[in-house]
Amino acid sequence: MSNQGLSMKKLADMINGIMGRKVLSEHQLQQIMEGAKRANREGGMNAVLDYLLKVTQADVDKGDLKRFANQIQANPQLGMDILQGRKRPNLKRRR
Repeated sequence: MSNQGLSMKKLADMINGIMGRKVLSEHQLQQIMEGAKRANREGGMNAVLDYLLKVTQADVDKGDLKRFANQIQANPQLGMDILQGRKRPNLKRRR
């Protein structure tokens, strides 16, 4: 779960930029990242995705989220392009 050199503030700012409003503080992001690291240690990537869906209350399909995470893992530049607003994630809402 490395943030690849980005500060928590910069990452939170990027997320807020994507959302179009402030949805996350640097402190909140740090807490989420710590929880995600703990979930990863205890149960792997599926546990991380369950944790993120729970704390963010995101209305996205878990299967789509898993495919998206695999895409980002295979191509980290895609994640940066999304965070910088050059591309949009392709996630569907839960049904």
